Amino acid sequence: MELEILEKIGLTRNESLVYLTLLKLGTSKTTKILNTSGLNSGKIYEILESLKKKGLVSESVINNIKHYTPSSPKELLDYIGAKKREVEKEEELVKSMLPRLEGLRNLKLNKSRAVIYTGFRGLKTAAYEGLNNINQNGEILAMGISEKKSDKLNEFWLKFTKDRVEKKIKARHIYSERGTYFKEFKKVTYTEHRVLEGITPVTVDIFGDEIVLLLNYEEPITCILIYDKNTAISFKNFFEQLWKIAKS
Repeated sequence: MELEILEKIGLTRNESLVYLTLLKLGTSKTTKILNTSGLNSGKIYEILESLKKKGLVSESVINNIKHYTPSSPKELLDYIGAKKREVEKEEELVKSMLPRLEGLRNLKLNKSRAVIYTGFRGLKTAAYEGLNNINQNGEILAMGISEKKSDKLNEFWLKFTKDRVEKKIKARHIYSERGTYFKEFKKVTYTEHRVLEGITPVTVDIFGDEIVLLLNYEEPITCILIYDKNTAISFKNFFEQLWKIAKS
C-alpha cells in the first residue's frame, strides 16, 4: 500500500522501493539496499541521487564507504509542498499566456466548423467552450433535458448552471420529464423552465446566435460543437416552436 501511495505523490516505483527499504534498514550501504530491495545494481546510484535531490535521503561516508540514511517521513510533506508551489508557479505562467494563446487560436477558428468531443472530459470542454464564447446579453436555449443519465453527469450540469448564473447568462430549458432534476433546476435564477415529455433522446444546447452543442449521453459520450450562424438559427426556430407547446 505504501508503495502505491509514494508513486501517487510523484516518486518512481524504484525510488519508492529504495526509500521504503531504507526506512526498514536505517543507515545502509548500497549492497544491503540492493540485497533487500532486489533492485538491479546498475540503477541504484541514480535512484539514490534522485532521492537526495528530493530531500528524502542523505549520504555519509563511514570508513571510506558511502552510506545512505532515509529522511523522516515528515519530509514527504515538504516534498509535496515544494511540488505544489512549483505547480502554482506554472499555473501563473499559463494564466499570463492565456490571452495571447486564445488570440492565436481565435485567428484560426473564426470560420464555420464542427468539433467532436468524446468522454466526460470532452463534454465538459465542449460545454464551457460554449459558455465562454457567449456574450453577456446572449441566451442559452436547451431542449431534451433529462435526469435519465448518470449522477456524475447530472452533478456536472448543476455546477455548470451555477457558473452560468454567476455570469448572469439567461437560459430557457425544455425538460423531457418532471422529476427530481426538474425540481432542482426550478430553484435556479436566470432560467425559465418548461416540460415537453419524451421529445428527444439527444440534448441540444444553443449558445447565443452562433454555437450549437449536440449531446449524446450513451457510452461513449459524444458531443458535437457546431460554430455556424445558420445552424444556430435553425435550431433556435425549432426550439421556439417547441417552447410554445411545452407546459410551464
